[in-house]
Amino acid sequence: MATSRRRNPTKVSGSRKRDHLNVAALDARSNILAILEAWAHYAADELGIPAPARSVPHLTCFLLLHLEWLAVQPPAADFADEIQELHVELMRVIEPDRGDHRSLTRQCVVDSCTGTIDASPQHAATAGAGSSISCSSGHSWEIREWLVLRHLMDRQSREAA
Repeated sequence: MATSRRRNPTKVSGSRKRDHLNVAALDARSNILAILEAWAHYAADELGIPAPARSVPHLTCFLLLHLEWLAVQPPAADFADEIQELHVELMRVIEPDRGDHRSLTRQCVVDSCTGTIDASPQHAATAGAGSSISCSSGHSWEIREWLVLRHLMDRQSREAA
């Protein structure tokens, strides 16, 4: 006579909190690491220096250290696009119900200029831009200058804070 094993089918409702796996967050994390690593290896290979450790902080520091060099390389636009896509992906994970997260409006980086730079995709589309960013006072930056522009805008924000 075979005895069957029976599992206890009794479940106590509410006794356990169910944790849900956020696949979008895992995908974003994986994409961040992969893209930062690829660009860090590109820079390391081109510069003839060792690549950093495979961690987001190390990769980010390495890329920031070599940002001005990277900004003048032929694939700089691809780098900027990929970093922008990561930003959008992360913002969608963090705040999925909030609209477009790609807006970038800041004070112009030119000394004594009171204009603002609006680099949001909507502004670029309506302005007919695609290869330049302009401030409201008329200063303009070509696509090859975008990474340096973003670096200057970030520095300006830090100094203001």
